[in-house]
Formats: sequence, C-alpha cells, structure tokens
Amino acid sequence: INNSSSFRKSMSAGTAQFSKTYSKDFRETICLQMGSMKLSTPRATVRKIPLPLLLVAIVAEANSYRLCVIEETVTKHFCEIVAKSSSTELRSFAMEILTHFMPLSLSKPAIALKYGNGPMMVANMADKNESPLEVVPIDDTNAPKVTLESEEVDISHGDPQLLKILCETIQHTTQADTASATLSALHVVLEGSGHSLTGENLITVIKTLSVLSGCESSDDDVPVNRSTKQWSNVSTLAFQNLKLILDDFLEPISTSSDSPLKSTEARDAILDCCVAFGMSTHDVNSSLTATGMLWSLADRDSSPDTVDIVLSKLALLAMDSRPELRNCSVNTLFSCVVGLGDQFSDDQWQKCLDNTIFGIMKGIAFAIKEAENKKMGSIGGANDERYKVAVHHSRDSASKQWVNTQILLLRGLERVLRLFFAQLLETLSGTSGKPWFLQTWKEILRLSFDCATMTGERDTLDMRFAGVELMALCAQLSCTSGLAASATAARVGTNMEVVGGALRSVRAAVEDKAPKTDESRITNRPEVDRWRQELFDFSFDKLCAFRKHLEQNGEAESEGPYTTLDSFQTQVLTKMTGELAKLYECCKNDEMTPGPCELQLDLLIENNGGYESRFLHLLLAIADNAGNDKSSRYLNQVQRGIMSLLQAMASNSSLRAFKALATISGDYMFVRAKALASETEDEDDDYDDDDHGEIFELEAAKMVASAFKSDDLSNEAKVVVMCSVLLQYLKIYGSSEHCSNDTAKRKTSEARYDMITSVIDSGLEAIEHIESTTDDEAILDSIWNRIIATVSSLLLPPLENRYAGYAHHSKSILNIVAIVLSHLPTRKYPLTEPMLQNGADRAVDVAFECNAKDQDDGGMLYSKAAEGAVHVFLACFMGLCNKMPTCPAVSSLTNKILGETIESEDALSNNAPLKSKTRQSLAIAVCESLRTTTSQDLLVGVFPLLCRLTNVENDGLRRAAGKILGGVNLSEAISRERQRAEQADMRAREIEEENIAMLEEIEYLQAENEELQRQLAVFSESADYM
Repeated sequence: INNSSSFRKSMSAGTAQFSKTYSKDFRETICLQMGSMKLSTPRATVRKIPLPLLLVAIVAEANSYRLCVIEETVTKHFCEIVAKSSSTELRSFAMEILTHFMPLSLSKPAIALKYGNGPMMVANMADKNESPLEVVPIDDTNAPKVTLESEEVDISHGDPQLLKILCETIQHTTQADTASATLSALHVVLEGSGHSLTGENLITVIKTLSVLSGCESSDDDVPVNRSTKQWSNVSTLAFQNLKLILDDFLEPISTSSDSPLKSTEARDAILDCCVAFGMSTHDVNSSLTATGMLWSLADRDSSPDTVDIVLSKLALLAMDSRPELRNCSVNTLFSCVVGLGDQFSDDQWQKCLDNTIFGIMKGIAFAIKEAENKKMGSIGGANDERYKVAVHHSRDSASKQWVNTQILLLRGLERVLRLFFAQLLETLSGTSGKPWFLQTWKEILRLSFDCATMTGERDTLDMRFAGVELMALCAQLSCTSGLAASATAARVGTNMEVVGGALRSVRAAVEDKAPKTDESRITNRPEVDRWRQELFDFSFDKLCAFRKHLEQNGEAESEGPYTTLDSFQTQVLTKMTGELAKLYECCKNDEMTPGPCELQLDLLIENNGGYESRFLHLLLAIADNAGNDKSSRYLNQVQRGIMSLLQAMASNSSLRAFKALATISGDYMFVRAKALASETEDEDDDYDDDDHGEIFELEAAKMVASAFKSDDLSNEAKVVVMCSVLLQYLKIYGSSEHCSNDTAKRKTSEARYDMITSVIDSGLEAIEHIESTTDDEAILDSIWNRIIATVSSLLLPPLENRYAGYAHHSKSILNIVAIVLSHLPTRKYPLTEPMLQNGADRAVDVAFECNAKDQDDGGMLYSKAAEGAVHVFLACFMGLCNKMPTCPAVSSLTNKILGETIESEDALSNNAPLKSKTRQSLAIAVCESLRTTTSQDLLVGVFPLLCRLTNVENDGLRRAAGKILGGVNLSEAISRERQRAEQADMRAREIEEENIAMLEEIEYLQAENEELQRQLAVFSESADYM
C-alpha cells in the first residue's frame, strides 16, 4: 500500500455505507485495508479471522519498511498458527501473510534509506475517536505537529528472521498438509525473490528441503517419519524448490564472484540435499534427477575438493537398494570422471580408483553375497507376495540386479582407462617404492580375470563378457602401439542435461575419438616406456593364466561323456577371440612381430617364452575348448574366429601361425575329407568334396592356402611354408626315402590337389623373386630338388594306385607340371629331363594297360585312367618340347609314338578300337606339343615322320601333322641347312688343309729326325776311334 497517503482517504469511499455497529465498521475497515495488501484470501474469510490477528497484520504492513524491528515477533506468532492451528482458514491466512512479507524480509526497501528504523507515519490524534486506525505522514504539512525523538538512521538489516523461523516451522511440523502449503508458498517466493538468497538464507532453505526429502537421517531433531506415503507430495514440492534454486539462481563459480558454491558450508549443504533426495524412496524420477544434479554441480565447481565430495556422494548412491538409482549413479559417476578427468591430480586419481571405484566394487560384492544368502534362506519358505509380476530372467532376483550394477562399474572402468591411460601411466614416473597405480593395475587385472572365469548360467554371461573385454583392453592399452593401433573408438558421454524440458550443455562435449590425454606431452619417455612394458607383462601374464584355466577345464570336461561345448562358454570364447584379434592388431608390428625369416626346408620353429609363442598357445587352447562336433556341417563362432586370427598372423609372415595351421589341418590339405571321415570308400565313389560342410581341420588347410594371397606375406615365408607343405605331401604320397614309419600311406585316389596347387604357384613366384636378388644357389637348389621330387611323385604314382590317380587327378597334375616348368631355372633342366621322360613313359604304359584291362573288365575307371594318362603324357612331353627341345628324350619319344603309330598294323585297324584310340590320342598329343615348340631344328628332325603322318587314314592325325608342317618355314629351313652344309664343307676343307699341313710338318720332322739320327751315329763312331 502507499504508506504516504492518508488512511482516511483509503477508507473514505466506504464510510458512507457504514451503518452498523462500531465493531463491525472497524472490521470492515480492516477488510478494506487487507484488500489494499492484494491478498488472495476472500473477504468472507477475512471477516472470520480474529480481530487481534488482523490488527497484527495491519500494524506489520504499516511498518513494513522497517520490518526487521518486529519481524521475529510477528513471524513466530504467524508460524505458530501455521503449525498448530486446527483451523484451515487460519493456517491459510497466516501462510499468506508470511508469504506477503517474505520479499520484504529478504530485500532492503529503498524507503528505509530515508527513515531507517524511525516512524514514517503517526496516528491522527485529532480524530482518534472517529477513526482509530487513521495515520498521517510525518512530513504532511497539514498534519498536527508531533514531537519525535531523533533516531540514527540505520538501514542495516540483520539476518532475515522470517525465512529462518518459517523454515524451522516446516522442519518441525508433523502435519504433511502444513508442510505442503508452506513449500508451495516458498516456491512462489523463490520465483519472485530467489535471486536474493545468499549466504545463511540459502543454507537455511537447502537444509529445510533436505529434511523434507523423505530420507531418514539421524540429524533430525523431531522424530517424524517422512518416508511414508502421506509425505510423498511434500517431497515432490521440496524437490521442485531445489530444482528452482539450482537451475535458475545458482550461478557457476567461474561466472559469478559471489557464487554460493564458494562457500564450503553452502556447497556441502547443497550436495547433502541432492544426496538426500537421491536416497529418498518417494519418487524414483526425483532421485534420478538429483543424481544428475551432483554431476552438474561438479561441472559448475570443478575444484578438487568439490569433485572429490561429488564422487563420494555418487559412490554412496551407487550402493542404494534400488537398482535403477544405483545404476544411474554409477553411470553418472563415470560420466563425471570422463568430463573432468583431464584436470585430476595424481592424488585425485588414486582416490577415484582405489577408494571410490574399488570401494563400490567391494560393497557390491558384499551385497551380492548377502542377497544370495537371503535367497538360499528363503527357499522353501512361504511367499508373502499376493501378486507376482513377470520379470526378465536377467533381473528376477536381487543378486542378479547387483550383478548388473557391477557390470556397469566394469564398463565404466573400461571407459576411464581408454581415455586416461596415458595420464595414469605418467603417474608412475618419478616415484619411489611401489607406485600406487601399479598395484591398482594388478587389482584391475585380478578383478577382470575373476569375472572372465566365472562359472554359471546365462545370468553370469554379461559379467564374463565385461571381464574378458577389460582384461584384453589392459593388454591393448599397455602395448607399444597402444589402443589406437586397433582402430577402436571409445564411447563417451555428451555432458548434457535436461533443464525445464530443454537440453543444455553443462560442459564441452567430449569427442568420440582418441584418448583425452596426449602421450606426446610425456617428458620422461624412457622411464614411462619401462613402466608401460611392465604393465603389458602383467596383462599378458593374466591372459596366459586364462589359457591355463581353459586347459584345466578342458581336462576336466574331457573325462565326461560329451565333447560338445555349452552355448555360454562358446559365447565367452567368441568374445575372447574377438578381443585377441584387436590385441594382435596392436602388437603385430612390435611385441608379436615375427622377425626376419630365413630360407629353410621346413618350419623349424621352437616354442619359446616370447609373446607370439605364448599368444599362439592361448589361441590353440581356445581352439581345443571350442568343441568339435563332428555332426555339425559348419564351424562355430569360436572356431571361425580362431581361423581368422591365425590367417591374419600367417599373412603377417608368422611361421608359428603357419605351423599351427599345418598341425591342425593334418592330412586334410592333401587328402579328401570323405576319405579321412570314412576309410571304407570305394575307388569309384563320387569325388566331390563340396557337400561335406565345414570341417575345422579342412578350414585350417584352406587358411594356409589363402594366406599365400596376402601382399604382407614375405617371399621367404612363402618359400619356407611351401617346402613344409611339400614335405608333408611327400610323407604321404612320396617314395620310401621321404616316408617315416609312423606316417600312414594314402591311396592316390584319395588325394586332393587344389590347395597344394595354390601353394606351389605362389611359392614358385616367391622363389623367382628371391633368385633375382640373391646369389646363394645352395639353399635354392635344395628347394628345387624338393619341388622336383614332389612332381616326380605325381608323375610316377605307386603301381598299386596308378589307375585311380590318372583317372581323377590328371588335370591337377597337368596344372602343377605347367606351373613348375614356367618357373624352372635353366640350371635345373638336366635334373628335370629324366623326370619328364619317366613321367611320359609311365603315362604311355598306363594308357595301354588300361586299354587291355578295359577290354577284359569293361570298367569306367580304366577308360578314365587311359584318358588321364594321355593328359599326363601331354604335360610331360610339352614340357620337354618347350624347355629342352634338343634333348634326346624328345627325339626318342617322338620317334616311338609317331613311328609306332605309322608302322603298326593296329594303328588304323578296327580290331583293337581302344588301343587304336589311345595311339591316336598320344600321336595327337605329340603333334600339339610340337606345335608349341620354337625349335626349328626339332621340327626339321621329325619332318619325315610328319610327312608320313599326313598319309594315314585318320583325319585328326592328318590335320595335326598338316598344321605342324604348315607352320614350318621350309625355305628358311633349307636355306639354314644349306648354310649349315656350306659351313660344314668349309670347315671340312679347312680341317683337310690343316691335316695336309700337319702331314707335311710330320714328314719334315721325320726327315729332321732321320738326319739327327745319322749325325748321332757318326759322332758315336768318331768317339770309338778316338
């Protein structure tokens, strides 16, 4: 109201209407005065309020500019009415009066600058009987003179007693509706004057809201149970007031010089209030929001003390009995660490990891045991629940819900290590004794190993996954190349929060890229590298301990009747295989680099204590425990992952990986799967191996062949692996000098050549590159000798299996011979000539033998064998014609085949059709080979036979001979022969002339000799006379 105006004027409009008694007129006057205060209380309700109470309100309003003088007395009186009155109307009126004066109590009115604590109005003494409430301003010139004692102007206010007393009233009230009304009024006041809350005012309000949160606390003076349902609305209203203060009136400490967060007491009160609402069981949404407020407060005040307290508060909430709240608290804790971790000191990191995170771990472990004990104790007891709700199997018990929280904790720890490993690693440098992070690292590895090796059903699967990932991550982080080598990006939070329905950034978002700490800033690099190596050793040792765990379990399971693997163990091993693949990508160029490869005739690799050797042992242990169900047509995910990882190692020139693949594959690279699966097959069975499905050993053999296609595989590694493969082949199909006593001999009908063909092709290309860059032919000659021995075993199969070999593998033999001859060095031609000649002779013999047997028995096998023998002969003879056209083997074979074809009486007869057909096929093969040769001398040498062949009755032979003759340049050949004859004649004449000259010289020498003999005789006679 306008205190400077006359009260007579404010009531003059209604004076004429007053015709009642003095008491009623007096009350009506007060009602008008209340209306000028703009209260929402209806006039009818005001008329029911006791007159003394109305007078107190009017007097307080008249002295509102110096409210601090009467504030405590008036506030206590109205607060007592609010707390204890049984009348709803009285409580509502008292609360509205308190709400009306609250802004005046929190602020300093400008009018107080003029009057201080002195009066601004005085009573109208002239008309005090007619108008007892009328006052006049002291500066009114028309007012009667009053004598006032001068007062010193003091505009300083003490602590606002109204807010303090009101909060005490709320804290001690036992009526929920009173607290609700008071909080609603407080919310209205804060909306208008919340910016005035500073210092003690803020602490008072915050502590009051904490009391009303519904969280049981031993600090409460009044034993009121506010966790009951009737106090739920009070808790909601209190939380609305807290959100209003924090969202609208609490400025960040970095942007405001008078921020309440600079006060330790105010900060602690706010954090305790958030924790109180987090622990309140009234509304889980309020609890979750309060948890997020802690993160927001840490972002606003990122000082070490505040952050440490926030983390401790979140750790407290992480042990709440409600799974949704503790899970949210765990996620919020790690998001806070991720957002502020780059500002942490070494001591803060130690507290965060050792005290906070591992403290939560210990608490969760205790809670899981306690929940399991309660579950065991409740088995067989009565179930008090009337209604049962279907819950997912992963959280249908308290222990499972605690396990889910533990999983979140492991994921969060993994997230922190990904981002801040470099910063944590730097804490190890410059320390004396045992650094704290080294012990923490060991504890992390122990925890991850325990989780990875847990036993149980589906409820433990996620925990085992988390343990496997954390254990492998430690090795990836501590290796030389670091986590970036595996190209795995870390997921981090966005540091956003919802305020009033809008998404607000509370801190710059963390990019989903590399770790936040830059390793380039590390100063003491040698010492840090030494510590990194030690951490990697610990991590790798823990992986090896996992291998021992698998081996022990494998021995125990092998004693049982079943060999298949349960699906949960398969999933764990699949996860481990995937993580090991990432680890190998990180270490393949440093810790697990294969090193230089030297040419040798076999994979002579010793198993040492190196990283690569131990890593390979781990893979083989996983493969052994992956199950090997013979009835399955496909590999399981574990086997497929192992194969892929071994292939990656082999492609990186790892001879150990090749040896492991060769050991796993056994004979599957050279023997058909059906033959190995069943030893009772007939020779004329279907030789298609594609319908046999995926076999672990067969896939290992395929991996060896496919690894040769990698560009990363060195030429030396290709040659060494090829030699090892050929040696294994020779042990199975070679001669007795290559076979050991314990090696099972296989029939050539069971052989397969697709993979060995690919190996030989890539290996020979590698040899060709090596030959062009080295002068050491000793080891290369040994390698070529093994290759030639392998081809000889192909061309000269054992007598007891020769028919099936020619019948089914002739085309493969032809391809292998062609590949070998295309890369064969010139110095090896003399060694190759007898091999090809013997192969051609054996093929001719087998072809005619099959003709004889086919006529007698009429089997399809012999017919195919005859055709295959012709193909083998073609491969051998064509190789001779192309590489060694002037060797005697070419002439002898040509004369034998073509001469017998022409001169034999059976060549074109119908008495022996099979033999005749074979002769024709062999003759055509000779002609096709002669067409490919570039030696004109060879063609001239067989020219008479070709001419005679054009006169046979068979059209195919005539055309083949005609094509060869058509390609011969006779004029050039005759001219060359004439030149050669002339040169021979000239040489003969020269030799004859030289011979004549030599005869003449001999005659001259003989004459000289005779003369010398005569002179000697003369001298001898003279000597006798003397």
